Amino acid sequence: MRIPELLAPVGSVEHLKIAINAGASSVYLSGKNYGARKFAENFTLNEIHEAVKLAHLHNVRVYVTVNTLIKESEIESVLNYLNELYAIGVDAVLIQDLGLIDLINTHIPKLKIHASTQLTCENQRKIDYLESKNVKRVVLPREMRKEEIENIQTNMELEIFAHGALCYSYSGQCLMSSFKGGRSGNRGTCAQPCRQLYKLDNKKDYFLSPRDLCLYDELKEIAELNIKCIKIEGRMRSKEYLAVVVSEYRKALNKLKSNKSSKTENLSLVFNRGFTKGQFKNTYQKSLRPGHLGLKIGKVIEAKKSQIAIKIDDNIHNIPQKGDGLLFIKGKNDYGMEISQNPLITSLNHFNKNKIKAIKDLTRKNKVLIIKKVRQNKRNDFDLTDSNVYLTKRNSLAKAVKEIENKGSSFIKSKLILTFSLKNKYPHLKGRLTLANHKELSFEVTGTVKFETPLKRNVSQETIKKQLSKLDNYPYQITQINMNYDGSLFIPIKEINKIRRELFEGLASEINKLYENKKEKIKLTKNNSKRNDEIAFSYYTNNLEDLSEISGVKRVYLEIPQTDSINSMVNFLKEAIETAYPKDYELIWKWPDIAHDDLINSLKKVRGILNKMHYPINVMSNDFNGDYGPYSMNIANTHSINSLENYKVITISPELRKKDYEDIIKNCEDNSKIELLVQGSVELMKTRYGFDKKIKNFELIDGKNNIYPIQKSLSGEELIIFNSEDLSLIEEIQYLASIGYVNFSIDGRFKNKEYINMIDIYKEALNGKIKNKEIFKNSTKGNY
Repeated sequence: MRIPELLAPVGSVEHLKIAINAGASSVYLSGKNYGARKFAENFTLNEIHEAVKLAHLHNVRVYVTVNTLIKESEIESVLNYLNELYAIGVDAVLIQDLGLIDLINTHIPKLKIHASTQLTCENQRKIDYLESKNVKRVVLPREMRKEEIENIQTNMELEIFAHGALCYSYSGQCLMSSFKGGRSGNRGTCAQPCRQLYKLDNKKDYFLSPRDLCLYDELKEIAELNIKCIKIEGRMRSKEYLAVVVSEYRKALNKLKSNKSSKTENLSLVFNRGFTKGQFKNTYQKSLRPGHLGLKIGKVIEAKKSQIAIKIDDNIHNIPQKGDGLLFIKGKNDYGMEISQNPLITSLNHFNKNKIKAIKDLTRKNKVLIIKKVRQNKRNDFDLTDSNVYLTKRNSLAKAVKEIENKGSSFIKSKLILTFSLKNKYPHLKGRLTLANHKELSFEVTGTVKFETPLKRNVSQETIKKQLSKLDNYPYQITQINMNYDGSLFIPIKEINKIRRELFEGLASEINKLYENKKEKIKLTKNNSKRNDEIAFSYYTNNLEDLSEISGVKRVYLEIPQTDSINSMVNFLKEAIETAYPKDYELIWKWPDIAHDDLINSLKKVRGILNKMHYPINVMSNDFNGDYGPYSMNIANTHSINSLENYKVITISPELRKKDYEDIIKNCEDNSKIELLVQGSVELMKTRYGFDKKIKNFELIDGKNNIYPIQKSLSGEELIIFNSEDLSLIEEIQYLASIGYVNFSIDGRFKNKEYINMIDIYKEALNGKIKNKEIFKNSTKGNY
């Protein structure tokens, strides 16, 4: 059993110190730019340097998130920023952008790359590709199940999320915030539209808001898997959250070394939306509310105007006290209050007999908590009887957090051997330090004041040892002090203290030097570009009948509707190939954007069967090895396009702006390799979390009555939520062609047969004529 690394989120310098003290073995943080949590406090470059020094002193690794999509205009700037991070000595960087991975390998090859969960690496093919690109670690999607993780074969380190917020969509596959509010999750500015109320089948609920992940009880199972690191989510959470969550997981992991299990209620007392084991255990539960839920402690058995009686669950150890906060939830209603007076604890028996008598033994079962409501409490507008009660704030926890904040400790201390001697009667101190990574370094200091023959008293060996043993808050563990001094001379004690402090400072400086690297400014050169003038259209469909009607396009991307049968897939494609054979377009099989290994294996079987039947077909896939790349690959710059050498055509991200499109076409090496989605429904979310099986009408409605169609993926395991309005760049098509774009696609999946007419409408728009403007009135240009 291998105890995994415990990785903590750090949103500020204060948070860093708490994470170290609480027992993190590594931390992840972000600079002011290029991180997926732009609204956290984050770090300047100088602060990152100081953070790295402090963390390395405590044997804690530092990973910096540079896990947003990088725009064409930012490439050189971000590359030099990464070079600064390498010089500072960060242990690794988390990357989402494919082009950036290639650029790091070319210009900063010794900088360790961790693939961000934003890259959505859910199958072996993607993992193999990243390993071939010198990526050292991959952060797996939160949607991966235990058995899927178990089957991964790789030399890369695997990292999984173990605690914190869950997105409804696969990370990197959500465009909802971007399209609905102009704030992109792929650029670190997600507005969290998933935490809002939606209507589904005439019911209003937090359908897109999962409970928070908690794998605390699964740590033994995780340790038995090939998982290098478990990650706590929460760079925008409070200091209390960080201190409690990291310290609780650290204690549990330490116990695991001795094969002991742990229990805790404290995780529920800091921010959570309720807990779930998530897809790791193939479960999904939506949150009851978007905010903090707390620890469920019992149920209201009587509610009067000035008094509330709560039957406390027998397994609860955190009994509420004065100053604590409570939340009452009953159906869709909730009510919060702070306990203003000392509550009374009695037995259920006493309560039923109306003998309200305090009990001392708080371990006994069937306890009832009596809380007085005072005038200052906000009035509740529903009957609290039968409400579930949650403890949301625990005052006594603040004391424990303060202790963690101030204790100045670390998970693993460096081992220090000191040797004290005299050099020409001057005190001399040498230290040999062994770090947690087994690297050794040494430093020595000679004092400036000589030892003298004592007039009154000498300074003994024991006195010197005592002074040298003072650690001055340095995270060293002194394992040995060698004394080459007979104790017969005198020197002021302050001189011994001085050389001790100088030695400790010197060792800290030597630790920093171990990690620092030299840097040179990076200047990118532009390659020669190849230009094609032939305009070509592509059309997406999942309807066999469309294939005989479609004409005037170069490519048709065909998606198979939901099925769990290999035979039906083979027959569907066989008929499609036969129908398309006499047509003048190339038929391309669009694989699902999310494909776990079970589905990948089925798709490979289908392709093999078709090849044997002499029905070969090219593939559109986002696994970094396909022939054609969908927009789900989140391509935002020419370096990402160039890195995907195997692809003939790649659709760039539809969430880019006009200026980004201009920059890409200006700098691309081959304009015929780029395609733009100009018309159709955009996939806002891809999710592995379903809805209630009783749901009939698969349309999601937001607070403004916008309707978002929902479709099932090929496997039926994932859902795709489409935008409420079609993307339409009909008014921009002429301009886009004029600046060099030649490939345009129209998405006609889940549309009626008349949608095929869009092909001719767009061709005429290239000549400046836009017919049927009325049909575009409810469309959007997205972020264009």
